[in-house]
Amino acid sequence: MAASKLTFNFLLLSFLASLLIPEISLCDHSRQPKRHVAMFLFGDSIFDAGNNNYINNISVFYRANYWPYGETFFHFPTGRFTNGRLIVDFIATKIGLPFVPPYLQPGINFTNGVNFASAGAGVFPLANPEVISLRMQLSNFKNVAISMEEQIGDKEAKKLRSQAVYATCVGANDYTYFVDNYPNATQLEQDEFVNNMVGNLTDFVKELYNLGARKFAILNVGPRGCQPAARQSEDLRGDECDEVSLEMIKKHNSAASKAIKELESKLSGFKYSIADFYTILLDMIKHPKDYGKYI
Repeated sequence: MAASKLTFNFLLLSFLASLLIPEISLCDHSRQPKRHVAMFLFGDSIFDAGNNNYINNISVFYRANYWPYGETFFHFPTGRFTNGRLIVDFIATKIGLPFVPPYLQPGINFTNGVNFASAGAGVFPLANPEVISLRMQLSNFKNVAISMEEQIGDKEAKKLRSQAVYATCVGANDYTYFVDNYPNATQLEQDEFVNNMVGNLTDFVKELYNLGARKFAILNVGPRGCQPAARQSEDLRGDECDEVSLEMIKKHNSAASKAIKELESKLSGFKYSIADFYTILLDMIKHPKDYGKYI
């Protein structure tokens, strides 16, 4: 039961990507794509494959370059905030790609895509000034786009960008920042922050589209208010969660879903899929015994 339920959730996320790539045959046991497709990844620690390892003078809290990170798969820390692989690593394997390298890793090749994600990052730079915000990640992608055109020519670069999948998971750190710094915020102020978040996220997607992106895979924001760090900072007990951030994030996810759907109706060739990371992770938190070992 536990293994099958966990496997289902990973397959759900893998399907999120394969749904957008009709050129790939999932029945081909060689796992070789019929047409080459790259992945460009943006976001926070859920996707970060080690970019923060290359940032000087960053707090150790935002690096995962020490044990026990990486112990079960790579057998050494890689900068991933997990004991093994990331969600995007499983997706890459599912569609026959190697793991997508971090942008700041020296000597990377963008042929299979680039991972721009940075642990601790948010939509807004204020979420964590030490790391690479979503806006800066977009700037880094623009640099890669220029390099593509210089190396393989405008036509091939445009083709690669249009066939690629653009995956994003970001927002939890912004809500952590808001709740921690504005504990007495009114309902109006909370709603205004949510609207600003969704507006900036939508602008990010539109800018990628204008740069040639057409296929978007989005993980919505997880239940930050039930995660250990949030519960500890709020001094919560038992199975209590920070209800303020949970309500804000639920509003965010609902509004973001509607905004992205609206883009689909306005932008030619725009395709997207949203994975309900909020519900999946909340179920893991509320029912840990269903997912394997329970401490």
